Amino acid sequence: MRRLMAVMFALGVISNVMAQPSSLTTSVTWRVRAESWNFFDPGVAGIDESYIFAASLLRAGVSGKAGKSQDWKLELSQVAFSDLPENSIAPAPAGDLGFGAIYYRWNRKRDGSIFLKQAYWQWRGKMTTFRLGRFEFGEGTERMPKDPTLSWLRRNRVQERLLGSFGFSHVQRSFDGLLFSQDSKDGNFSLALLRPTRGVFDLKGNDQLSEVTTLYASWTSSIDPQNDWRLFALHYRDKRDVVKTSNTANITGDVKVTTLGGHYLRTWQSGEGKFDTVVWGAWQLGDWGQLDHKALAYAVELGYQWTKEKWQPWLRIGYFFGSGDGNPNDDEHETFFQVLSTPRLYARAPLYNMMNNRDLFVQLMLKPAKNLSLRLDWHRLWLAKSQDLWYTGGGAFNNTAFGYVGRPSGGSKRLMDVLDLSIDYTPDQNTTWTLYLAKLMGKDVVKANFPADSDGFFAYLEFVRRW
Repeated sequence: MRRLMAVMFALGVISNVMAQPSSLTTSVTWRVRAESWNFFDPGVAGIDESYIFAASLLRAGVSGKAGKSQDWKLELSQVAFSDLPENSIAPAPAGDLGFGAIYYRWNRKRDGSIFLKQAYWQWRGKMTTFRLGRFEFGEGTERMPKDPTLSWLRRNRVQERLLGSFGFSHVQRSFDGLLFSQDSKDGNFSLALLRPTRGVFDLKGNDQLSEVTTLYASWTSSIDPQNDWRLFALHYRDKRDVVKTSNTANITGDVKVTTLGGHYLRTWQSGEGKFDTVVWGAWQLGDWGQLDHKALAYAVELGYQWTKEKWQPWLRIGYFFGSGDGNPNDDEHETFFQVLSTPRLYARAPLYNMMNNRDLFVQLMLKPAKNLSLRLDWHRLWLAKSQDLWYTGGGAFNNTAFGYVGRPSGGSKRLMDVLDLSIDYTPDQNTTWTLYLAKLMGKDVVKANFPADSDGFFAYLEFVRRW
């Protein structure tokens, strides 16, 4: 049935291309990144915790119109790896030592692929949009605010916490499904029924994960130029026959989790600059295999930007809490579930996520020149519950891995400190260079899993060009 639908869609696109050759728009994005990992050391002979690898992601698309109210898009992705580490997968509990090891685990000697990234048809009315097919989607992107500060906060501190494309990974994630959006003077209502594609770490990005389904609805308002808020509901169902990662061993059965939440952003002028605040929260209930699931998470942040000063310094502080499970022997699962997120937006050193986590951070951003940006972050991290696991990951990416990995806590809460710096240089509007450096200072939980060396370093140099 899916093949028949794909053929019908392709025939329709070809028909439109032939009928309106002058209405086509092309887009090409090329991203190249070299990553250097000096991971925590488990002290296992023959295991390489330090390595460098490179990856290329080329995305090429064509879009067009079919009449006044209809449009479509086709896009392909081509991914290639070089020098993935072959000896960086350690025995449990250490496991995969960085992203290079994860890519190698799921692809082995295969070092590239090409697949369908997006293929959708869209109808646009005066205030209504309906999209059908394969496309990228990120919750929290609805009705973006016009204020540049609020827009930055939405893109970097709100969107894709629970549902996104995992854009930092080289294979990334798309969704097959439908999206309905209705605008009014008071706000935007959005409704999406989605199934994720295979991808993220798995090069076979063309396949759909047919046993994972999400239903998302939201109401977003940004009519006040200094305020932005959203209420949302997200239901997730996972029927894959895989063990569900948990501090309770061998949990199988369906995961059915409903998340209710929202965000509130505000900015206001004060003195030589302006304040900003972020409040985000979510509450969950449902089933985690044989266990009853209930969990919560919240984030509170405050910032001040000196808009009239040189380099426009922007200082922000924040705290995040994602609940953990305090008893692996009862019939309840209380670890917050991050669903199908883009985790690196909230963990730029991708060694933790929002599950069983407490994160106290300070952030400083500077603008030395119009085309140069600096960002310095410091994170102090604990587990919410020492009886639970140290989790990493961002959700389902194939039919044999649950999508989240947990390492034991060793009976401790203190996880690590992270100090990182990023430098972004945009010589022109279509080109970006990024240098990222992160110092990883492991504490008791890390030491329990990596006794030889609990300190690490992660860095990358990235080039992005758009045509």
